[in-house]
Amino acid sequence: MTSRTNGQIAEILKDESRSKEDRISDLLTMRQDARALQRAGTESPMVNEDQTSSQLREIDLALEKLGHDELQEADEKNAATL
Repeated sequence: MTSRTNGQIAEILKDESRSKEDRISDLLTMRQDARALQRAGTESPMVNEDQTSSQLREIDLALEKLGHDELQEADEKNAATL
C-alpha cells in the first residue's frame, strides 16, 4: 500500500495542470484517510501502524514541497488526535 501511496503522491506533485491549492487539497484528503487508518489501527490488529505512519510521513513531505505548513497546528486542534 505504501508504494501505491507514493505513486499517488508523485502523480499529484507532477501534475502541473492543476493549481497548487488543488494538489494540496488532494494531499490533505489522503492525509485524512491515512490518519483514519492510523486511528483504526489502535483498535484493530489488522492495520499495520508502521505502514500508516510511513504514509503520513510521505504525505507530509509532499505537502511541505508544495509550501503547506499548517499540519502541526491542525493536528493539535483536532479532537481525534492520537
